Amino acid sequence: MNFFLATDIVIDLRSALSLPSVMKQLCITRPGLIYDANLEANLYFHDVLAAIKEAYADCVIYTNSFPGEPTYRHLEDVAAYFREPAPDGFVVIGGGSTMDLAKGVALLQTNAVSALSLKGFPSDVNDPLPLITVPSLLGSGAEVSYNAVFIDEDEGRKLGINSRQNFPKKCVVDPLLSMSAPRKSVIATAMDSMVHCIDSFGSPKQTPLSRVFSIEGFQRIFYALQQDQLDRAESRIDLAIGSICGTVALMNSGDGPSNGFAYYLGVKHQVPHGLAGAVFLKEVMAYNISHGYEKYAVLNPMRETLSARACSEQLMEQMDALYRQLDIPTLSSFGFTRENARDFAHQASQALQGSFAGNPVAFDQESALKVINRLM
Repeated sequence: MNFFLATDIVIDLRSALSLPSVMKQLCITRPGLIYDANLEANLYFHDVLAAIKEAYADCVIYTNSFPGEPTYRHLEDVAAYFREPAPDGFVVIGGGSTMDLAKGVALLQTNAVSALSLKGFPSDVNDPLPLITVPSLLGSGAEVSYNAVFIDEDEGRKLGINSRQNFPKKCVVDPLLSMSAPRKSVIATAMDSMVHCIDSFGSPKQTPLSRVFSIEGFQRIFYALQQDQLDRAESRIDLAIGSICGTVALMNSGDGPSNGFAYYLGVKHQVPHGLAGAVFLKEVMAYNISHGYEKYAVLNPMRETLSARACSEQLMEQMDALYRQLDIPTLSSFGFTRENARDFAHQASQALQGSFAGNPVAFDQESALKVINRLM
């Protein structure tokens, strides 16, 4: 069994105000700061920004207003922005896409190569500049992951720069920075975490230790969403812990069809990644249960009083209720019909063979078609 996590984590209210001392601990003397443009409306963020500027008057600041997930071209542009004068470390405050952008920028500062040359799983690269991640949305798990997603515009594919050297040095989770996020964004990113937990739980590569994180993450997220009190800091902390748990579990196991479908639907049809994964998650779970997979029962807190089958079925009833409560859409909402279902299944299965192989029961093009038809 192998298990790894390489980022120090702090989760606390108002912890972002201590970012200057965190930078000093990492011996950062001239920081670069990247933050999401939509944080401009968050009054607490301005307190955090003022604290950084007071401690570091020469901080180089970039406001990321790029729509959607970053492209390699956008990465090149932002990396060039920071080359003169060059920082000796970075802080990023934002959602998953902005944190991925910062990982790429920190790596390119120490590697004089094109961004595209680093796509995939690069080897023989220099360590990036130290990076501190501060999430303003709680779900992608980018704050503790070495993966960084980028889109190759020419190929129309999500690829990324995935090197273990990309691990952030420190993650500071302050729920107050997430309070200005729209409710639909909070739900979408929380569902992204849930996909990570479920896919990693069922992965053939899971381990007893990774499953501890899958289970804890799922139950935290599910409870927070079910209670529907997302404006409370306590709920945001549950989402933060769930996000970290789901990503740690995923890194130490592997993804499955739901995460794979999310990548395909997101790139080909511009659906936000978290929402795209949510569309498929429940039906992939139902497919697995109908084909004899009963281990989802472990995720249900009632598992000690019910049989595995009954426990799995009860969990799916609760999932149905949660989907109705959150108004999670089906594929029909994005213009898909049964007439193009087979083509969708074919294209997805061609692109996502690796993700399909991560399912706990055999999953192929016909399996994908069955899931897709149930979403019409």
